[in-house]
Amino acid sequence: MKGQLRRVGKWTVLVSAVLGGTLLGGAGAQTETPPAAPAPIVVPVLPLPPVPPTVTPPAPVLPAPVPPPTPPAEPIPPVEVPPEVVPPAPPLEPTPEPVPTPPTEPAPQPAPTPPAPSVKVTPPRTAPLLITVRAEWPALVDGKKTTLPFTRTLTISSARVNELRARGGSISASLEADLKKFVAELPSKPENARFEQLWDGWSIVQRNGLIINMDKTRASIEAVLKNPKGVQASVIVSGQVAPERTLNFFASRGITQHLGTGETSYYGSSPARVTNIHVAASRFKDRLFEGKSFSFNQAVGPISTQTGFVTGLVIAGERTVDGVGGGVCQVSTTVFRTLYGAGLTATQRQNHSYQVRYYDPSGLDAAVYQPTLDLKFANDTGGALWFQTDWNDEEARLSIAVFGKARDYTVEVGTPRTLNTRASPADRLISDASLPAGQRKQVEWAAPGATIEVTRKFVRNGQAFKQDILRSVYRPWPNIFLVGTRR
Repeated sequence: MKGQLRRVGKWTVLVSAVLGGTLLGGAGAQTETPPAAPAPIVVPVLPLPPVPPTVTPPAPVLPAPVPPPTPPAEPIPPVEVPPEVVPPAPPLEPTPEPVPTPPTEPAPQPAPTPPAPSVKVTPPRTAPLLITVRAEWPALVDGKKTTLPFTRTLTISSARVNELRARGGSISASLEADLKKFVAELPSKPENARFEQLWDGWSIVQRNGLIINMDKTRASIEAVLKNPKGVQASVIVSGQVAPERTLNFFASRGITQHLGTGETSYYGSSPARVTNIHVAASRFKDRLFEGKSFSFNQAVGPISTQTGFVTGLVIAGERTVDGVGGGVCQVSTTVFRTLYGAGLTATQRQNHSYQVRYYDPSGLDAAVYQPTLDLKFANDTGGALWFQTDWNDEEARLSIAVFGKARDYTVEVGTPRTLNTRASPADRLISDASLPAGQRKQVEWAAPGATIEVTRKFVRNGQAFKQDILRSVYRPWPNIFLVGTRR
């Protein structure tokens, strides 16, 4: 192939056939590879060979243009280059489709920091004023003399204390009134020594009367009020007044131990019956007995209207009739349970003819009817006996306790056992002229007949060394109605 001369400006350029061959060779090489867009060929610019002086000097070397990234570059103006085979560029991989980017969630904004709370300086709180009286009661515990604490407190509020201190700490008229009322309620009169049931058992307590020094008490209160940190003031006890019956009354007789307590319920009793219960029970309220044989009738004394008893229903043989002292058997039954539980020996005791609802459980009752029917016990304790009685009409409960000489054994009373029963008979009607004709009033309730036994044991060091059995026989009893006959 022949070269060609082309004039460019003042320069003549020879395009060699070799270049053309090179280009053809490149085209032939392309047939050996998969078709692809040809990479741009970069041909270095070389100086032209010398020419005769008449030939225009070679054109200055121009920088090769930068080809665009994707389309093939157009050939640059031919220049003389040495033969060189430029290997084809590797085929370009197809540009992957852009992966859609998920929308970026906005980062959570931190919660605004709350402003720091302002610190409030709380002024010191004023304590209430405590006005306290303290004393020691003489006592006999397990046969030994000791004392028991007595305290009472009058509390003055903090707000009131602030007002008093703001006025200079003196006792105001209202505080003086409260103080006098508080002192007036203190035990200024002595109470006779007696047994009291405390947290750890029975003890004898002598409650003396308190003598209060009011001037020193006021001085104690004002001293505390004038002290900003003061809290406790004292009621000044300057002395005590002993009662007529002191601890020596019991200690000298050897009465130091609780022996037994009996209880019964008089729920449903008529007012007349309750009155007779109170009168008879009062005979055993703080009562000393020093004999060898105890008699209930002697202890109660004559039962009559002159001695405080009233008319009520009583059981007389086969009938329930009006009589003075109805309800006394509630007390005799309670006394029987007291002395029987204390371990004394009954020398005369008769259960009621039938099971009376007031004396549940049956088998531990005692009927009395002056002057023939009595309740008696042998006092085999080796010392005197002391009775104390308490009743509660709201609960309809009567309680009688007995105390005496200390001993080294206890008494256990078993639960009554029913050996046999018999059905109650038909209702019984009794004429009563005090009721209007045709009116009916029930005075007794039916009860079956029964034989009941109770076992009593004497226990020392956990072992029973003696026991006995109490037997009661009750006849069947009907409902009894009073029928009015008055016209």
